[in-house]
Amino acid sequence: MDSTRYLYIINTSDELNNVILGHAEFAKEAGFIPVFVFPWRNGGGRFNDYGNYETIRLNFVFKSTSPLSYLISILKFIFFTTTMLILKNNVRYVLAIDLTGVLASAFLKIRGCKVYTLVNDNFAARYKLPEFFSWILRKFETGAYKLLSSHCIFPDASRHRLLGSPNIGPVSYLPNVLKTVKSPRYKGNQGEKLMVLFCGWLVESRGVELIPRLLEITHPNVEFVLVGAGSDDLLQVLRESSRVTVMNAVAREECLNIMCNIDINFAFYNPSIPINRVALPQKVYDSILVGCPIFINSEVAMADSLVVTGGCLRAPYFDINDIADQLTSLAESKEILHTMATSLWMSEYREKTIDYELVRCQGVKMYSKFLDAAIDH
Repeated sequence: MDSTRYLYIINTSDELNNVILGHAEFAKEAGFIPVFVFPWRNGGGRFNDYGNYETIRLNFVFKSTSPLSYLISILKFIFFTTTMLILKNNVRYVLAIDLTGVLASAFLKIRGCKVYTLVNDNFAARYKLPEFFSWILRKFETGAYKLLSSHCIFPDASRHRLLGSPNIGPVSYLPNVLKTVKSPRYKGNQGEKLMVLFCGWLVESRGVELIPRLLEITHPNVEFVLVGAGSDDLLQVLRESSRVTVMNAVAREECLNIMCNIDINFAFYNPSIPINRVALPQKVYDSILVGCPIFINSEVAMADSLVVTGGCLRAPYFDINDIADQLTSLAESKEILHTMATSLWMSEYREKTIDYELVRCQGVKMYSKFLDAAIDH
Protein backbone atom coordinates (compact mmCIF):
# COMPACT_ATOMS: atom_id res chain seq x y z
CA MET A 1 0.00 0.00 0.00
CA ASP A 2 1.12 3.56 -0.71
CA SER A 3 2.25 4.93 2.68
CA THR A 4 1.57 8.49 1.54
CA ARG A 5 -2.17 7.79 1.48
CA TYR A 6 -2.71 7.02 5.18
CA LEU A 7 -5.05 9.41 6.98
CA TYR A 8 -4.81 9.13 10.78
CA ILE A 9 -8.08 10.13 12.44
CA ILE A 10 -7.27 11.34 15.96
CA ASN A 11 -10.12 11.47 18.47
CA THR A 12 -10.48 11.42 22.26
CA SER A 13 -13.32 8.90 22.13
CA ASP A 14 -13.48 5.25 21.11
CA GLU A 15 -17.25 5.48 20.62
CA LEU A 16 -18.45 4.71 17.11
CA ASN A 17 -19.42 8.16 15.84
CA ASN A 18 -21.47 7.97 12.65
CA VAL A 19 -20.45 11.45 11.48
CA ILE A 20 -16.74 10.67 11.82
CA LEU A 21 -17.25 7.29 10.17
CA GLY A 22 -18.97 9.12 7.32
CA HIS A 23 -15.90 11.30 6.83
CA ALA A 24 -13.74 8.17 6.86
CA GLU A 25 -15.89 6.73 4.06
CA PHE A 26 -15.53 9.92 2.00
CA ALA A 27 -11.76 9.90 2.54
CA LYS A 28 -11.52 6.22 1.63
CA GLU A 29 -13.53 6.73 -1.55
CA ALA A 30 -11.21 9.61 -2.43
CA GLY A 31 -8.19 7.32 -2.09
CA PHE A 32 -7.00 7.76 1.50
CA ILE A 33 -6.48 4.83 3.87
CA PRO A 34 -8.18 5.87 7.15
CA VAL A 35 -6.70 4.73 10.48
CA PHE A 36 -8.53 5.55 13.74
CA VAL A 37 -6.47 6.61 16.77
CA PHE A 38 -8.08 6.89 20.22
CA PRO A 39 -7.53 6.19 23.94
CA TRP A 40 -9.59 4.06 26.28
CA ARG A 41 -12.76 5.59 27.68
CA ASN A 42 -15.17 4.64 30.49
CA GLY A 43 -12.59 2.68 32.44
CA GLY A 44 -11.27 0.82 29.42
CA GLY A 45 -13.77 -2.02 29.51
CA ARG A 46 -15.34 -1.75 26.07
CA PHE A 47 -14.10 -1.88 22.49
CA ASN A 48 -16.11 -0.86 19.47
CA ASP A 49 -15.93 -2.69 16.16
CA TYR A 50 -14.61 -0.39 13.45
CA GLY A 51 -15.13 -3.00 10.75
CA ASN A 52 -12.47 -2.99 8.06
CA TYR A 53 -10.76 0.12 9.35
CA GLU A 54 -7.41 -0.16 11.10
CA THR A 55 -7.34 1.19 14.67
CA ILE A 56 -4.61 2.24 17.09
CA ARG A 57 -5.46 2.23 20.79
CA LEU A 58 -3.51 4.67 22.97
CA ASN A 59 -2.51 3.12 26.28
CA PHE A 60 -4.35 5.35 28.75
CA VAL A 61 -7.88 6.11 29.92
CA PHE A 62 -9.25 9.52 28.92
CA LYS A 63 -11.24 10.84 31.90
CA SER A 64 -13.51 13.90 32.04
CA THR A 65 -15.06 13.50 35.48
CA SER A 66 -13.70 16.88 36.64
CA PRO A 67 -11.92 19.89 35.08
CA LEU A 68 -8.60 18.68 36.52
CA SER A 69 -8.98 15.11 35.23
CA TYR A 70 -9.98 16.50 31.84
CA LEU A 71 -6.90 18.73 31.65
CA ILE A 72 -4.62 15.86 32.69
CA SER A 73 -6.27 13.63 30.08
CA ILE A 74 -5.64 16.19 27.34
CA LEU A 75 -1.96 16.35 28.30
CA LYS A 76 -1.79 12.54 28.25
CA PHE A 77 -3.57 12.54 24.89
CA ILE A 78 -0.91 14.84 23.43
CA PHE A 79 1.89 12.72 24.93
CA PHE A 80 0.61 9.29 23.88
CA THR A 81 -0.43 10.43 20.39
CA THR A 82 2.99 11.96 19.83
CA THR A 83 4.99 8.99 21.11
CA MET A 84 2.82 6.51 19.19
CA LEU A 85 2.90 8.28 15.81
CA ILE A 86 5.81 10.67 15.51
CA LEU A 87 8.36 8.05 14.39
CA LYS A 88 6.01 6.29 11.93
CA ASN A 89 7.11 7.02 8.37
CA ASN A 90 3.58 6.77 6.97
CA VAL A 91 2.11 9.40 9.32
CA ARG A 92 1.90 12.34 6.96
CA TYR A 93 -1.80 13.26 6.99
CA VAL A 94 -4.07 13.65 10.00
CA LEU A 95 -7.78 14.30 10.45
CA ALA A 96 -7.96 15.86 13.91
CA ILE A 97 -11.35 15.75 15.63
CA ASP A 98 -12.13 19.03 17.39
CA LEU A 99 -9.69 21.12 19.42
CA THR A 100 -8.39 18.18 21.46
CA GLY A 101 -7.45 16.31 18.30
CA VAL A 102 -5.64 19.38 16.97
CA LEU A 103 -3.66 19.81 20.19
CA ALA A 104 -2.69 16.12 20.09
CA SER A 105 -1.40 16.68 16.53
CA ALA A 106 0.84 19.65 17.43
CA PHE A 107 4.16 17.79 17.36
CA LEU A 108 3.12 15.91 14.22
CA LYS A 109 2.50 19.30 12.60
CA ILE A 110 5.98 20.44 13.66
CA ARG A 111 7.38 17.25 12.11
CA GLY A 112 5.77 18.24 8.81
CA CYS A 113 2.40 16.45 8.80
CA LYS A 114 -0.65 17.98 7.16
CA VAL A 115 -3.41 18.40 9.73
CA TYR A 116 -7.04 18.66 8.59
CA THR A 117 -9.60 19.43 11.31
CA LEU A 118 -13.20 18.29 11.67
CA VAL A 119 -14.76 20.83 14.04
CA ASN A 120 -17.70 18.68 15.03
CA ASP A 121 -18.19 20.34 18.41
CA ASN A 122 -16.95 23.88 19.16
CA PHE A 123 -14.89 23.55 22.33
CA ALA A 124 -15.32 27.16 23.50
CA ALA A 125 -19.12 26.93 23.22
CA ARG A 126 -19.64 23.66 25.12
CA TYR A 127 -19.76 25.27 28.54
CA LYS A 128 -21.79 27.90 30.35
CA LEU A 129 -19.05 30.38 31.30
CA PRO A 130 -18.75 34.11 32.04
CA GLU A 131 -18.27 36.03 28.81
CA PHE A 132 -14.62 36.89 29.55
CA PHE A 133 -13.64 33.25 29.97
CA SER A 134 -15.65 32.27 26.87
CA TRP A 135 -13.74 34.93 24.93
CA ILE A 136 -10.40 33.54 26.13
CA LEU A 137 -11.41 30.01 25.12
CA ARG A 138 -12.60 31.20 21.69
CA LYS A 139 -9.30 33.00 21.09
CA PHE A 140 -7.33 29.93 22.16
CA GLU A 141 -9.42 27.61 19.99
CA THR A 142 -9.23 29.80 16.88
CA GLY A 143 -5.50 30.35 17.44
CA ALA A 144 -4.91 26.60 17.59
CA TYR A 145 -6.84 26.04 14.34
CA LYS A 146 -5.02 28.86 12.57
CA LEU A 147 -1.59 27.74 13.73
CA LEU A 148 -1.90 23.96 13.40
CA SER A 149 -4.63 23.17 10.85
CA SER A 150 -4.28 23.24 7.08
CA HIS A 151 -8.06 23.11 6.54
CA CYS A 152 -11.06 23.24 8.90
CA ILE A 153 -14.32 21.39 8.19
CA PHE A 154 -17.53 22.55 9.89
CA PRO A 155 -20.96 20.86 9.66
CA ASP A 156 -22.57 24.24 9.04
CA ALA A 157 -21.63 27.91 8.67
CA SER A 158 -23.33 28.61 12.01
CA ARG A 159 -20.57 26.67 13.81
CA HIS A 160 -17.95 28.86 12.13
CA ARG A 161 -19.90 31.98 13.15
CA LEU A 162 -20.05 30.65 16.71
CA LEU A 163 -16.27 31.12 16.80
CA GLY A 164 -16.72 34.67 15.54
CA SER A 165 -16.07 33.72 11.87
CA PRO A 166 -12.32 34.06 12.34
CA ASN A 167 -9.79 33.94 9.52
CA ILE A 168 -8.35 30.51 10.27
CA GLY A 169 -7.37 29.59 6.73
CA PRO A 170 -9.28 27.37 4.29
CA VAL A 171 -12.72 26.31 5.53
CA SER A 172 -15.34 23.88 4.20
CA TYR A 173 -18.94 23.24 5.31
CA LEU A 174 -20.15 19.64 5.07
CA PRO A 175 -23.54 18.76 6.64
CA ASN A 176 -23.84 15.84 9.07
CA VAL A 177 -26.12 13.78 6.82
CA LEU A 178 -25.64 10.05 7.29
CA LYS A 179 -25.86 7.19 4.83
CA THR A 180 -28.97 5.04 5.18
CA VAL A 181 -29.32 1.84 3.18
CA LYS A 182 -33.05 1.57 3.77
CA SER A 183 -35.05 3.87 5.99
CA PRO A 184 -38.32 2.73 7.59
CA ARG A 185 -41.44 4.91 7.59
CA TYR A 186 -43.09 6.38 10.68
CA LYS A 187 -46.17 4.51 11.92
CA GLY A 188 -46.52 5.84 15.44
CA ASN A 189 -47.48 3.97 18.57
CA GLN A 190 -50.75 2.16 17.94
CA GLY A 191 -51.85 2.16 21.60
CA GLU A 192 -53.59 4.89 23.57
CA LYS A 193 -50.38 6.02 25.30
CA LEU A 194 -48.43 9.00 23.98
CA MET A 195 -44.87 7.67 23.67
CA VAL A 196 -42.27 10.47 23.83
CA LEU A 197 -38.74 9.55 22.74
CA PHE A 198 -35.48 10.92 24.19
CA CYS A 199 -32.48 9.43 22.40
CA GLY A 200 -28.74 9.95 22.26
CA TRP A 201 -26.91 11.75 25.06
CA LEU A 202 -29.23 11.60 28.08
CA VAL A 203 -27.99 14.38 30.36
CA GLU A 204 -29.35 17.41 32.19
CA SER A 205 -28.64 19.83 29.33
CA ARG A 206 -30.71 17.74 26.86
CA GLY A 207 -34.11 18.09 28.53
CA VAL A 208 -33.90 14.88 30.56
CA GLU A 209 -33.97 16.87 33.82
CA LEU A 210 -37.44 18.14 32.82
CA ILE A 211 -38.99 14.67 32.92
CA PRO A 212 -39.63 14.39 36.71
CA ARG A 213 -41.74 17.57 36.65
CA LEU A 214 -43.45 16.55 33.38
CA LEU A 215 -44.49 13.28 35.01
CA GLU A 216 -46.27 15.29 37.68
CA ILE A 217 -48.24 17.66 35.45
CA THR A 218 -48.91 15.83 32.17
CA HIS A 219 -51.76 13.47 31.28
CA PRO A 220 -51.27 9.97 32.78
CA ASN A 221 -51.11 8.55 29.25
CA VAL A 222 -47.90 10.48 28.50
CA GLU A 223 -44.98 8.07 28.75
CA PHE A 224 -41.28 8.50 28.06
CA VAL A 225 -38.84 6.19 26.24
CA LEU A 226 -35.16 6.96 26.81
CA VAL A 227 -32.59 5.34 24.52
CA GLY A 228 -28.90 6.07 25.03
CA ALA A 229 -26.38 6.82 27.76
CA GLY A 230 -25.67 9.76 30.02
CA SER A 231 -26.31 10.81 33.59
CA ASP A 232 -26.46 7.55 35.54
CA ASP A 233 -27.87 9.09 38.73
CA LEU A 234 -30.71 10.85 36.92
CA LEU A 235 -31.51 7.80 34.79
CA GLN A 236 -31.66 5.64 37.89
CA VAL A 237 -34.23 7.98 39.42
CA LEU A 238 -36.31 7.96 36.23
CA ARG A 239 -36.27 4.15 36.07
CA GLU A 240 -38.39 4.13 39.24
CA SER A 241 -41.37 5.57 37.33
CA SER A 242 -43.75 3.16 35.62
CA ARG A 243 -44.20 5.78 32.89
CA VAL A 244 -40.50 5.78 31.93
CA THR A 245 -38.62 3.13 29.96
CA VAL A 246 -34.82 3.41 29.87
CA MET A 247 -32.83 1.51 27.24
CA ASN A 248 -29.10 1.33 26.52
CA ALA A 249 -27.68 2.92 23.39
CA VAL A 250 -28.49 1.00 20.20
CA ALA A 251 -27.22 0.98 16.63
CA ARG A 252 -28.60 3.70 14.38
CA GLU A 253 -30.73 1.27 12.36
CA GLU A 254 -32.45 0.05 15.51
CA CYS A 255 -32.95 3.61 16.73
CA LEU A 256 -34.65 4.47 13.43
CA ASN A 257 -37.04 1.56 13.96
CA ILE A 258 -37.80 2.73 17.49
CA MET A 259 -38.41 6.23 16.14
CA CYS A 260 -41.00 4.85 13.75
CA ASN A 261 -42.98 3.24 16.55
CA ILE A 262 -43.13 6.01 19.13
CA ASP A 263 -45.28 9.14 18.78
CA ILE A 264 -42.95 12.13 18.93
CA ASN A 265 -39.21 12.74 19.21
CA PHE A 266 -38.11 15.18 21.93
CA ALA A 267 -35.06 17.31 20.97
CA PHE A 268 -34.38 19.88 23.69
CA TYR A 269 -31.03 21.64 24.16
CA ASN A 270 -30.40 23.95 27.11
CA PRO A 271 -29.84 27.38 25.51
CA SER A 272 -27.64 28.53 28.42
CA ILE A 273 -24.87 26.57 26.69
CA PRO A 274 -23.93 28.54 23.53
CA ILE A 275 -23.40 25.59 21.19
CA ASN A 276 -26.89 24.29 21.98
CA ARG A 277 -28.45 27.33 20.32
CA VAL A 278 -27.01 26.19 16.99
CA ALA A 279 -27.46 22.46 17.65
CA LEU A 280 -27.51 20.22 14.58
CA PRO A 281 -28.90 17.06 16.17
CA GLN A 282 -28.57 13.79 14.32
CA LYS A 283 -31.78 12.64 15.98
CA VAL A 284 -33.61 15.52 14.30
CA TYR A 285 -32.21 14.57 10.90
CA ASP A 286 -33.22 10.97 11.57
CA SER A 287 -36.74 12.11 12.52
CA ILE A 288 -36.96 13.99 9.24
CA LEU A 289 -35.70 10.90 7.41
CA VAL A 290 -38.45 8.58 8.72
CA GLY A 291 -41.14 11.27 9.07
CA CYS A 292 -41.39 11.20 12.89
CA PRO A 293 -42.94 14.35 14.46
CA ILE A 294 -40.48 16.46 16.45
CA PHE A 295 -40.76 18.55 19.63
CA ILE A 296 -37.86 21.03 19.86
CA ASN A 297 -37.15 23.99 22.11
CA SER A 298 -37.70 27.33 20.45
CA GLU A 299 -34.22 28.70 21.25
CA VAL A 300 -32.55 26.28 18.80
CA ALA A 301 -31.81 28.06 15.52
CA MET A 302 -33.26 25.31 13.31
CA ALA A 303 -36.63 25.38 15.15
CA ASP A 304 -38.15 27.98 12.80
CA SER A 305 -37.43 25.91 9.69
CA LEU A 306 -38.75 22.75 11.32
CA VAL A 307 -42.02 24.34 12.45
CA VAL A 308 -42.69 25.55 8.89
CA THR A 309 -42.77 21.90 7.73
CA GLY A 310 -45.89 21.31 9.83
CA GLY A 311 -44.22 18.32 11.47
CA CYS A 312 -42.76 20.01 14.53
CA LEU A 313 -43.90 21.53 17.82
CA ARG A 314 -41.84 23.94 19.88
CA ALA A 315 -41.73 25.53 23.31
CA PRO A 316 -39.17 27.49 25.35
CA TYR A 317 -36.75 25.16 27.13
CA PHE A 318 -37.65 26.28 30.65
CA ASP A 319 -41.41 26.75 30.10
CA ILE A 320 -42.40 23.46 31.69
CA ASN A 321 -46.12 24.33 31.67
CA ASP A 322 -46.17 25.01 27.92
CA ILE A 323 -44.32 21.74 27.26
CA ALA A 324 -46.71 19.82 29.50
CA ASP A 325 -49.81 21.42 27.96
CA GLN A 326 -48.72 20.48 24.43
CA LEU A 327 -47.91 16.89 25.42
CA THR A 328 -51.23 16.55 27.24
CA SER A 329 -53.08 17.92 24.22
CA LEU A 330 -51.41 15.29 22.03
CA ALA A 331 -52.22 12.53 24.52
CA GLU A 332 -55.90 13.51 24.44
CA SER A 333 -56.00 13.61 20.64
CA LYS A 334 -53.26 11.65 18.88
CA GLU A 335 -54.80 11.94 15.41
CA ILE A 336 -52.86 15.13 14.68
CA LEU A 337 -49.58 13.22 14.88
CA HIS A 338 -50.18 11.43 11.58
CA THR A 339 -51.02 14.75 9.92
CA MET A 340 -47.74 16.14 11.27
CA ALA A 341 -45.85 13.05 10.07
CA THR A 342 -47.27 13.35 6.55
CA SER A 343 -46.43 17.06 6.41
CA LEU A 344 -42.87 16.40 7.53
CA TRP A 345 -42.44 13.54 5.04
CA MET A 346 -43.72 15.63 2.14
CA SER A 347 -41.88 18.83 3.05
CA GLU A 348 -39.37 20.57 0.82
CA TYR A 349 -37.16 20.89 3.90
CA ARG A 350 -36.91 17.09 4.12
CA GLU A 351 -35.97 16.79 0.46
CA LYS A 352 -33.16 19.33 0.85
CA THR A 353 -31.93 18.24 4.27
CA ILE A 354 -31.38 14.50 3.89
CA ASP A 355 -29.80 14.42 0.44
CA TYR A 356 -26.97 12.06 1.38
CA GLU A 357 -25.83 11.60 -2.21
CA LEU A 358 -25.17 15.33 -2.55
CA VAL A 359 -23.23 15.36 0.73
CA ARG A 360 -21.26 12.28 -0.33
CA CYS A 361 -20.25 13.92 -3.59
CA GLN A 362 -19.16 17.07 -1.74
CA GLY A 363 -17.24 15.03 0.82
CA VAL A 364 -15.41 12.86 -1.70
CA LYS A 365 -14.54 15.92 -3.77
CA MET A 366 -13.13 17.69 -0.70
CA TYR A 367 -10.96 14.74 0.38
CA SER A 368 -9.86 14.18 -3.22
CA LYS A 369 -8.53 17.75 -3.25
CA PHE A 370 -6.68 17.06 0.00
CA LEU A 371 -5.12 13.94 -1.51
CA ASP A 372 -4.27 15.60 -4.83
CA ALA A 373 -2.55 18.42 -2.96
CA ALA A 374 -0.70 15.83 -0.86
CA ILE A 375 0.51 13.92 -3.93
CA ASP A 376 1.54 17.14 -5.71
CA HIS A 377 3.45 18.17 -2.58
